[in-house]
Amino acid sequence: MQKLILFSLALLFSTAMMAQKNATFTVKVSSDSILLGNDVKVSFILENGEGRNFEAPKFEPHFMVVSGPNTFSSVSMANGEINQTIEYSFYIQPKETGSFFIPIASIDVNGKALETKALEVHVWPNPEGIKIDPREKEGQDDFFGLDRNFPSFRDFPSFRDFQFPGLEPAPKPGEEPKKKRKTYKL
Repeated sequence: MQKLILFSLALLFSTAMMAQKNATFTVKVSSDSILLGNDVKVSFILENGEGRNFEAPKFEPHFMVVSGPNTFSSVSMANGEINQTIEYSFYIQPKETGSFFIPIASIDVNGKALETKALEVHVWPNPEGIKIDPREKEGQDDFFGLDRNFPSFRDFPSFRDFQFPGLEPAPKPGEEPKKKRKTYKL
């Protein structure tokens, strides 16, 4: 019973700490200059607030939505300070060259509407057809900070063929296994 009360108090205290911080709602792009035919990642980030009714911008007529909305949420606690982040991201592709604005997005936080600023993106011609993936720029690391190109056992052929001492090698496909010798005690 005491543990339940302590847990409830801790939860109430952490919620009260979150309510004291000012919520911010910002927009970020993977690159503000892109080549025609490539995607750009647009992220709408809400920090230190619980949002409701996220209203995404209309990317038409200059952009086509390739993926989204994708939602990412994280909570961190460092030195007694709790930070909560919710990210709504879209991968969009421009339909033509020129300078365009990412329209504003809005979200409700505690009955108050927060809006992002409009963000300019420059789209340049791409006569060579160069493809740049915005996901590669992110440096998606796993929990231990290892990148996604970390080698696997398939990259080490000598490891696959290693013969452990005291074990007989497995027969190869199409081969019959060796017959074991029978031993008799006298």
